[in-house]
Amino acid sequence: MTTTPTIEVLREYYAGKQFEFGWASLCWMNLPDNLEGLKVLDIGCRRGKGVFKLSDRVGARGRAVGVDWCEDYIREAQERCTRAWQHTGLPENNMAFAVGYPEDLAAAGMADASVDVVYINSVINLTYDPAASLAECARVLKPGGLLVVEAVTANVPRDAQVLQQARAMGNSVQSAPLAADFAAWLAAAGLAVERTFEEHEVFADSGYKPDYQAPCVETAEQVTFTAGVFHARKPL
Repeated sequence: MTTTPTIEVLREYYAGKQFEFGWASLCWMNLPDNLEGLKVLDIGCRRGKGVFKLSDRVGARGRAVGVDWCEDYIREAQERCTRAWQHTGLPENNMAFAVGYPEDLAAAGMADASVDVVYINSVINLTYDPAASLAECARVLKPGGLLVVEAVTANVPRDAQVLQQARAMGNSVQSAPLAADFAAWLAAAGLAVERTFEEHEVFADSGYKPDYQAPCVETAEQVTFTAGVFHARKPL
């Protein structure tokens, strides 16, 4: 059973971790076509750009919610929210933002079985506890709800020291877990993978755009990294 870390532990871990301009800045948002009327949660929403896109896709009867641990990001998202809403042409603002940690969404006001779709980008490998984060995604999903997670996985067991250093510098490629471990985390959360796509090889220094080289750990590790989009369903 996954145990939720204490707020004190999470606050200490995430303090100052903005992961700016790393691989985590990539945001494919490979979501189902029909989100009309649904409630969608974007975890690690940063400055709200993804939520602004979701607002239009869920429409007037839907709801788009963004959660991020960085108070400055959430403040900026809230400041930009009104203009983003006006651009959609919707009669009312259907967006909300809250400060919170992926491992403790309850602190951000997210109740059990309250969300139709959860989206979490490639920042999952940099969370304090990826397994606990995925368990929280499952908790807030309604029965039959969908988790969309963009993630990088590795083909061999990882060197613990390299993982620790890569996570500290915000490199979510080089901090990738073994693919079997990632699958086990999803299964432990009670989520069944129904589709995996957009799979392609990435490298330890892959950045958020082709001409950006991300800082990485020097190592002799022989590992192949694969980026992909996972759709996992919570059983009815």
